[in-house]
Amino acid sequence: MIKNNLIVTLGVLSLVVGTGLYINNNQQENAVVPPETKEKSQEDLAKEKIKELNTRVVNGEEKILGQSAMFPDITKEEAFQEADLVIKGKVDSIDKEYMEHTDIPFTDFKFNVEEYWKSDLSEEENNSIEQLIVTQDGNTQAEFNEHPLMSAGGEYVLFIKRTLDNNNQEKLVMIGGPNGKFNVKNDIIDQEINTHAVNGENVDEFLKDASQGKVTEAVTEIEIK
Repeated sequence: MIKNNLIVTLGVLSLVVGTGLYINNNQQENAVVPPETKEKSQEDLAKEKIKELNTRVVNGEEKILGQSAMFPDITKEEAFQEADLVIKGKVDSIDKEYMEHTDIPFTDFKFNVEEYWKSDLSEEENNSIEQLIVTQDGNTQAEFNEHPLMSAGGEYVLFIKRTLDNNNQEKLVMIGGPNGKFNVKNDIIDQEINTHAVNGENVDEFLKDASQGKVTEAVTEIEIK
């Protein structure tokens, strides 16, 4: 039986990397941290909450519905440290849209890389891999208010984590939803996010700050042909 209290759970892919999200249309108390869990990290709390809510969905106790999302707070420094790839570039096009577990929307984008600021690839791969398939929560049928889909031709800085989907296929997923995606206009971050005081910041300075001074320039710049 589906309850009237509709809760949306997302981030099956994001959960694997400890940056899950959950969506609650009607109640804010789900965001309250009980006293006994205050010492737990945001990552642990997110994992526990997503596991609990996803179990309810599987058991038919909750219904997946809605477009308002709550993402765990992740600073740009934490995102940079956790990321396998930090890249700047432009969206080429949508590769595909799909649902996981019938209800959970995702979109895979073809992303043209212009700069690698952090990479787990070899130097040769950094210089040769000009396009990646990047996964974002949501699709054109179910887009999240706080995490709008990237647009073709749009320029972004992305903090990416490698993970495996239910078919054991590798995915490149944005860390913490909007906490891992930053709009860029004229080499300036053009985005307001509660956990980041970044709007209007120069991209290079933003990434230097995010790396806490460990990276002062792009490790690889792709030559645009």
